Amino acid sequence: MIVLRNEICDKLEKIVKNLKFVRHCIGCEGINLEIEDPHHHPSIELTQKCNLNCIYCYSRLKSIKSGIYGNLDEAEALTISQYGEPLLDLEGVKKAIEFGKDLGLRVDLQTNGILLNEEIIKELRDLGLDLIMISLSSFDNEKYKLLTGKYYLDRVVNNIKIASKYLHTIVRSIYIPGFNDKDLLNLSKELNNYVDEIMVHQLISYKENENLLKNVGIDLNNLGRIKDLLLIVDEMQKNAPKIKNITIKGCLLAQLKDMDGFILNNVNYDVFSEVPDIKREYKPLPW
Repeated sequence: MIVLRNEICDKLEKIVKNLKFVRHCIGCEGINLEIEDPHHHPSIELTQKCNLNCIYCYSRLKSIKSGIYGNLDEAEALTISQYGEPLLDLEGVKKAIEFGKDLGLRVDLQTNGILLNEEIIKELRDLGLDLIMISLSSFDNEKYKLLTGKYYLDRVVNNIKIASKYLHTIVRSIYIPGFNDKDLLNLSKELNNYVDEIMVHQLISYKENENLLKNVGIDLNNLGRIKDLLLIVDEMQKNAPKIKNITIKGCLLAQLKDMDGFILNNVNYDVFSEVPDIKREYKPLPW
């Protein structure tokens, strides 16, 4: 007799059923499976410069112009930004927030958190910033250095805690099975009394980054199982019961919601990808 279901299938189904969409993904076409060619929120790109050199980043692998990408007329939210570190252009971030709020949009800032401080956070809040997403994928100084090229872990963790006093704060983490499992569990426990949400992404490998990943001991053959992603999110939530929502990115969750436990236990995502192009319409910055 062939058994297609077991306890892990039931557990994965339950995990997916209980997962909620992160606030950043609300209003994004990617969570609506009825849209054939969905687009992410429009974004304002200010700079491709960055004060980190993350080994999995696609930003430095593609050349883009500063400007507005996407249709603002049909949007619910605006993201600052998907390339580079926007706080290297702090005045640009302030103008982008004012621009988005004048259009009645929710404005989300994506940053590595290094350049934040309490004064800047309060100023951005007062300008109308709705939420801040801070990237952090390790809770170990040496592994943080391996992933980013710098020793900024303590500063980023402290800035996350400060941000959570003033803004809806989401920590964005990349999960690398066999590499940062323990780090993410410790990170969620550390942030239990602070952040609103943690959004965990699966690692995508681009050809230009493959050797960088291998050089720090990441086994590319150990990636791709959706089961692993769901189980780490579930364990993180158990470690941090006060965090309102620990989940995965919305466009992936929307697809998993339609799958039964047997498929969830066996489905893999494509680890290897081409560097993404921005396919949305472009407009220059209005300032």
